[in-house]
Amino acid sequence: MRPRPSSFVALVVLLSLSAAAQSVPSPLGPVSPTTGLVLRDEVVRALIQESSGDRIHDGVQRLSLFARDHQGGYADAAEWIRAAAVGAGLRDVRLEPMKDGPQWRASRGELWVSGPRRYRVTSHAELPMSLAVGSGSFEGEALDLVDVGMGAEDADYAGLELKGKVVLTQGPPTAVLRKAVVKLGAVGVVSSYSTPPWNQPHRLDGDFPDQVGWAAVSSKVVSEAGRAPFLFMISERQGRELRAQLREGPVKVDVSVASETFQGHYGIVSGVIPGTRPGEEVVLTAHLDHYKPGADDNASGSATLLELVRTYTALIGRGVLPPPVRTIRVLWLPEFEGTREWFASHRDDPVRRVAQFNFDMLGASLTGAHSRFAVSYTPDWNGSFVNAVSESTVDFMNRFNGVRYPARRDFRIGSVTGSRDPLDAHMDRYSRGSDHQLFNDHGIPGVAFSTWPDDNYHTSGDRPELVDPTQLHRAAFAGLASITVAAWAQGTGALDLARLVSVHGGRRVADDEFRARRALAAASDAELPGVYRLGRAALRLAFQRERDALRSCVPLGASAAPVEALVKSQTLAETQALARLEADSKARGVDAREPKPSEAERRARAFVPRRVKGQELAAFDEVSSHLGAEDRPRVAAVEAALAAATVALREQGEGELRFYQLADALASYADGRRSVADIRDAAFAEYGHVFPVEALVELFTLLEHGGVMTRAR
Repeated sequence: MRPRPSSFVALVVLLSLSAAAQSVPSPLGPVSPTTGLVLRDEVVRALIQESSGDRIHDGVQRLSLFARDHQGGYADAAEWIRAAAVGAGLRDVRLEPMKDGPQWRASRGELWVSGPRRYRVTSHAELPMSLAVGSGSFEGEALDLVDVGMGAEDADYAGLELKGKVVLTQGPPTAVLRKAVVKLGAVGVVSSYSTPPWNQPHRLDGDFPDQVGWAAVSSKVVSEAGRAPFLFMISERQGRELRAQLREGPVKVDVSVASETFQGHYGIVSGVIPGTRPGEEVVLTAHLDHYKPGADDNASGSATLLELVRTYTALIGRGVLPPPVRTIRVLWLPEFEGTREWFASHRDDPVRRVAQFNFDMLGASLTGAHSRFAVSYTPDWNGSFVNAVSESTVDFMNRFNGVRYPARRDFRIGSVTGSRDPLDAHMDRYSRGSDHQLFNDHGIPGVAFSTWPDDNYHTSGDRPELVDPTQLHRAAFAGLASITVAAWAQGTGALDLARLVSVHGGRRVADDEFRARRALAAASDAELPGVYRLGRAALRLAFQRERDALRSCVPLGASAAPVEALVKSQTLAETQALARLEADSKARGVDAREPKPSEAERRARAFVPRRVKGQELAAFDEVSSHLGAEDRPRVAAVEAALAAATVALREQGEGELRFYQLADALASYADGRRSVADIRDAAFAEYGHVFPVEALVELFTLLEHGGVMTRAR
């Protein structure tokens, strides 16, 4: 018998797969009265029962063996991920090389206290993160150790001779390196600092005396001889022991560091679960880079992506799910840097990316690490269906995984080896701090899944045994439930999604109205006009966010007419909410009219900024560092306004990550339609803080001078 042509065989296989896919119903359906999700109840059960926190934890243990904060260890981890992704059923798996650049590696790093009772303080071989990345080679014996305390102020160095000596500090090592090494001639630094400033409200210095912090030596820090200094990180307990020895008399140390720099690159592991509709993608990301062990941050996110892939391919293979409508793109990459490079290479792909889901720090024990599980909203200017999907998922998980009796075993999410912690998941207002921010800056609605805070964050305490398989399973399900809606929604399923968006949008704007009316009630008579204007602006922006979210369902396949009917109902609700705010204002018996606009206000209304194409990911700190001396006063004014905003937001009870990279968060509002005055109002709606319009004009002027912003008018 003559063999069939390969093209004919491929066509038969394709038609067979298509017919099989059509016989499997969509995972989406009307809002479930039981779960509150737009997923069919049997699909919810399948996603829970097929996925496994224990499998994820196995992956966390494997990845924690790699020192992923330098090129060699990262490359080993990336190869393991690539092979595991292929084994999990991911298609078109490839390792995309990033640009070549200077890399670092160490073959030896030891710090000893010398003398007749010589002992080893720490060793790179035993704990790689104890020798900071970027440390230079050095050999020295019987070097004087000098304590400079925090080492942040010039007074800490008064009367000290540091040339050729080793500095001991409790403070952030970067500042000490600049002062002690660059200015005063020390050969290296030993630091017991371990608490980043954005985690200080949760973990004060000294709370965990045996943690070793994570640090790096900047390439800009060099000694008089032009060499990179060394930096050893030790625990608070070790630091106290060394300071106690110094009180008894001089302490000398032996240092042996062998390191080298070379040209090389990191890579991005990429693969897909192919969709049936060409040209559309849902993107999943987890950053693979980090020190050893780096279990929760971020072996947990990287291993979770593998389990999401395996769960989907297993359910598709068994016919529980049809192939997704949209291709699911999965990326393991270096945080921030890798995402920027991926966008540089793929910005112009002929693909519409409808949503992005970021997995970063998922597995901290909620009770053991004093943590909470949270899913972020997108920024208000990037309203999307993903917010309602995430909110409904969090509601479902809390309902069936809190303290409830009798427990429903089919909707209970746990693991064989994990905790029985009750779940108290939250939706958090948008904050930056991981790769979802870069997707949002490109206009792609991105949400983040994370456990935060974490008592072991960025320290040697971030070990696999402190990661909870039950929490990993719950985080995995939260991702699966959200991704399934985004990747499979079409037709009637997309319209069912629009109805869910309308319901949850109503709840969100009710909260926004509550905040506006409460602020009005708390305002003094003198403050009333300004508070009333901002309250009206915040309500309008809140309803616009929800209208944008509703309309985001139309490209998924929802019929436009019923979606517009839901939009119309939101507009009617907006009119009613504004009327209630107006009634509250009139009841005060105070004239709420604002005075004539100032010159700064007029300038802000006339200035309409817009990002320069290709500069969506530019950061204010980087831009400002390259500006000339003539712009320094402007930079200082912006930094002062941001510092004041940080203090005010802390006073309001906001978490540190809410104002992380605040300048860049404000810059992301620039779309060529909003004026700077509009951005001031939008930022108030998002953060509850009035940013001075003069400082915002300066911010966007500086970004314009830096070439990343232009004026629409």
